[in-house]
Amino acid sequence: MGSYSGIDRSVIDQLMEIERLPLRQYTTKKTSITQQQNAWKDINTRLNNLFDKLKTLQSESTFTSRKATSTNEDIVSISPSSKVAEGSYKIHIQQLASSTSIIGGRVKIPAGEDGLGNSSSPLKIRGNFAIVNEEGTRIDIDFGEEDSLQDIVDRINSMTSAYTGLDEEGQELEREGSGISASIIDGRLVLTDTKSGDRTIKLIGDGEGSLVNLGLNSAAREVIQGKEAIFTINNVEIRRDSNSISDVVDGLTINLKKVHEEGQYDTVTIGLDYKKAEDAVKAFVDQYNSTMKFIEDKLAAGDPEVPGSKGVLAGDGSLMRLHSSLRNLVTSRLATGEDGFRDISQLGVSTIDKFGQLKFDTDKFAKALTEDPDKVMKFFFHKDEEGNEVGFVARLNSYIDSFISKDNGILKSKNESFEKAIKDLNRRIEDFQARMEKKEEQLIKKFTALDVAMMQGESQMLWLQGQVDAMNASMNAMRNRR
Repeated sequence: MGSYSGIDRSVIDQLMEIERLPLRQYTTKKTSITQQQNAWKDINTRLNNLFDKLKTLQSESTFTSRKATSTNEDIVSISPSSKVAEGSYKIHIQQLASSTSIIGGRVKIPAGEDGLGNSSSPLKIRGNFAIVNEEGTRIDIDFGEEDSLQDIVDRINSMTSAYTGLDEEGQELEREGSGISASIIDGRLVLTDTKSGDRTIKLIGDGEGSLVNLGLNSAAREVIQGKEAIFTINNVEIRRDSNSISDVVDGLTINLKKVHEEGQYDTVTIGLDYKKAEDAVKAFVDQYNSTMKFIEDKLAAGDPEVPGSKGVLAGDGSLMRLHSSLRNLVTSRLATGEDGFRDISQLGVSTIDKFGQLKFDTDKFAKALTEDPDKVMKFFFHKDEEGNEVGFVARLNSYIDSFISKDNGILKSKNESFEKAIKDLNRRIEDFQARMEKKEEQLIKKFTALDVAMMQGESQMLWLQGQVDAMNASMNAMRNRR
């Protein structure tokens, strides 16, 4: 193609480039719609985060949580719940709780092929014994000549905890745990009660010397008896089998760590944890400012002389209403009654510019929370006489939900519209490209046919020229003969 006409592939490409100009419009429009869709998806994410931050402010535990301090965390610490009353407790620790242990004598382990023996070497003895804990739960341990000291330890530990399942034959098995763990230390079996306190561990042999062979007979073993914890709280003596006590003061877990010297004590104090509420309000303010700034960027009119400065959603009515409504809902007054906070600025949150950016005065908020935490909670969440949530959080979240609801939210409808528009554009682009392919085929066929026709014309001309030349030659020959 192009050998005779001069219209080659490059000429057709130029013609097709002109024909495809409408495709650029489709592509540009699709890119614009996709950018708008992605911007709204980002707004949806930010509104969801704002919704979650507000939910934290709707939780009573945010404002009623307690913090605990100890004069020495290395000796005694406490973990309070939100239900514990504020107060101060003097604690003196006389004795820590400990667990009962049995330390066996050194076990004679036969030498292996390398002439040495270790905990994994076969003991070459057989027998059985039983372990009975404080509650009377009994486990039986059998061992054979090929079993090692480690095998026996593993067998004891496999029965430390309760088990419900299937035995080796696939039958249902429900077994109580012994609560006794085993270990090997310096060639000795050590049995330890997993529970602390003044508890017993009883060993029953088979009468065949099994306990003797394992160094667990009464003559070889050493028993270290467990002890209960003894301490006083505000001069009231208390005894427990654990060093973590949660049944002495309602809502308070006391962790005993070291024994005090005679006459010494540490003081633990429980008070309101204002920081949790402060952090919750700060998180809301930060997320609100981030959301509003993002919306403003997307709505920016931009500078005509600066490419790309115009916001993707500039002039979008829905986004403009969202921005305006969020600002009004945050700063407008609430009907909380004569004795309630009616404006969030009374809690230290106020605007700093015309766009509605917020700042948070933690000192002002802490003062309000210290003076009347119930009044602060009432501002963020309370119910009217009909039981409807009418606080700051409910009002703001109700509006946000109208946008982000997965059932009938505005953003759901917008996304569906974007998807429909993109789908329609994709169909148009596909149809257009199909037409362009046919157009290109037609041009190739047309100009190829032109080349063929010109080639044939040239061939015919050459033939005619040959005929004329032959006739002229014949006529010249005849003249010469005359």
